[in-house]
Amino acid sequence: MNVVEDVERWRAWERENIIRKYEKGHRAGLPEDKGPVLVGIYGNIDYLGIMHETELPPLTAREAKRIRRETRRNSKWPEMLGKWETYKNSEKLIDRTYKGIPRNIRGRAWSVLLNIQEIKSKNPGKYKLMKEKGKRSSEHIHQIDRDVSRTLQNHVFFRRRYGAK
Repeated sequence: MNVVEDVERWRAWERENIIRKYEKGHRAGLPEDKGPVLVGIYGNIDYLGIMHETELPPLTAREAKRIRRETRRNSKWPEMLGKWETYKNSEKLIDRTYKGIPRNIRGRAWSVLLNIQEIKSKNPGKYKLMKEKGKRSSEHIHQIDRDVSRTLQNHVFFRRRYGAK
């Protein structure tokens, strides 16, 4: 056996190990895990989910206006997505899209706008197959794994390594 085969075998083992940890989730029990976010720190988290050392200052008038506007949009978008056949080619959809899709609705909105359910129904099992193929063939999964733990360390979603987010 030569060195190249050893390196390739080690990389395959490393890829499988990383994938297994992500599939297992935050219970992988790594010492890097920061644990759950404590309830008392929510006053230190900004609207993007970044945790700060000190409590955040009160909202400015501009920030309060942005929040009110987003709250109004949060009530309009689910109704529009629920009655998609009525709105799908309308001026109202175009206007609301230009005004901005609320953060917590963007995933659903993109899914509806791109007609994901119909595409998935026409290609059963294709998404799962592509996802698995991507996991198994990535040459750079070890670098991605390292980068995830260095990126946005103070973000609520990344508090637990190998978590769902």
